[in-house]
Amino acid sequence: MRSTPVAKTQAIDWDDWTREHFDIQELELVEQQQIEELVEALVNYCRQLEKQVVSLRCQVNRLTAVDKPKPFPELHSDLYQSFYQYAAYPKFKRILKHLE
Repeated sequence: MRSTPVAKTQAIDWDDWTREHFDIQELELVEQQQIEELVEALVNYCRQLEKQVVSLRCQVNRLTAVDKPKPFPELHSDLYQSFYQYAAYPKFKRILKHLE
């Protein structure tokens, strides 16, 4: 007996849909990974800048005359910002916790 063209077409359509659907999911995962890598790189860069700022503040404090108040009595006082208010924060919380 000969198989009907409809059955063969349905099988081909299903396989094509599955492949297309998988490719879209795979592309979304790759894009998500790239976004997370970017956010992580930005967090690491912020941490490096923080260390540089603290180091410079230490140098300025050391160079300040003894009879003058230190310009930066608390080296980290104004370096931090909260990002909790952003809708995407929960998505990147794992990465952003390194800035806390």
